Amino acid sequence: MGDTSRHLTSFKVENFKRFESFEMDNLGQFNLIVGDNNVGKTSVLEALLYNEQDWFFINNLFLALDFRKIKGGFFYRDLDLYCNKNQSLDQIIYAINYEVVFVGGEKSSYQLIFDKKDQNITLKGLPSVLNKFNLFSQVGINYNMNLPLIPFYKGHDRDLTNFFSKEILPSRTKRRKMISSLKILIPDIEEIQLSSPDPNEFGYLIVSQSKVDATIPLALFGDGVLKLFRILIEILNNKGKRLMIDEVDAGIHFSHFKQFWKIILSEAKENEVQLFMTTHNEECIKYFKEALEDELPTLQNDARSITLVENSKTKKVNAYTYTFEQLEANIDIGNEIRGGGR
Repeated sequence: MGDTSRHLTSFKVENFKRFESFEMDNLGQFNLIVGDNNVGKTSVLEALLYNEQDWFFINNLFLALDFRKIKGGFFYRDLDLYCNKNQSLDQIIYAINYEVVFVGGEKSSYQLIFDKKDQNITLKGLPSVLNKFNLFSQVGINYNMNLPLIPFYKGHDRDLTNFFSKEILPSRTKRRKMISSLKILIPDIEEIQLSSPDPNEFGYLIVSQSKVDATIPLALFGDGVLKLFRILIEILNNKGKRLMIDEVDAGIHFSHFKQFWKIILSEAKENEVQLFMTTHNEECIKYFKEALEDELPTLQNDARSITLVENSKTKKVNAYTYTFEQLEANIDIGNEIRGGGR
């Protein structure tokens, strides 16, 4: 299994995108982040892409940029798209500062520095690392590296087929468990398999159903099926690590929310994955609470709700962390917990 001591209990970032300074504390294993539109929920998930291995961290940031399709190719200098340009530093130097605290109290801090004067990017503070990258070098993104972030619009792709064929298909137990999980959205599902058994031929995932004679490609199912399937795959792919999910409820009908939460929280607990998830859906938050009340009471101490609120005068975004008991009380008495300006 993984190392839960690497889960975060506190996180602070400075000069990242819209944030001059932003921090969250009292984090749990399951963190549901809510807030008004454009308050920075997705930016928080991108900031959490930091990795103690410098190249993994840089590659994560480039892959996140690539998802946004800003341009066809990237140079190191494009990383400054993540920098807050309002910071009170020399205009040719941007520095993103990180401070994190892990389970057990271990602390780590470092900087990602963009210096347009000497044309270098420098990482400082990582264990035994002081690496420089030339600002104007073309970057070859490693698309085979796993990005622990699921954008809300990320559905079916070949990476799902590759991981399924390597890690799940050979294991009857894992395959049965995946099929059981998907039954909340495909009640009559019987099997998932590759369209071709030949490893040299590109195959795709197909689904067999008890009431349908022909098999159907997984890619033709709705957004909810693809979202749940990808989340389950990524939980397995990030065992013992951290996974960020943007708009976790996207594509899921409210009638399935409770079972949806039960499945993904149980899987994350079993695989020791720390989840950071965003939503602005009130029903999604309500069923998050209900799933923990009725189905997963032993996981309540691991759950947090984090509300992002922008100060209307200073524009600073603050994070307010609620334990499960506080979230439960707020919902029961009808308090608005989704944020808004203050």
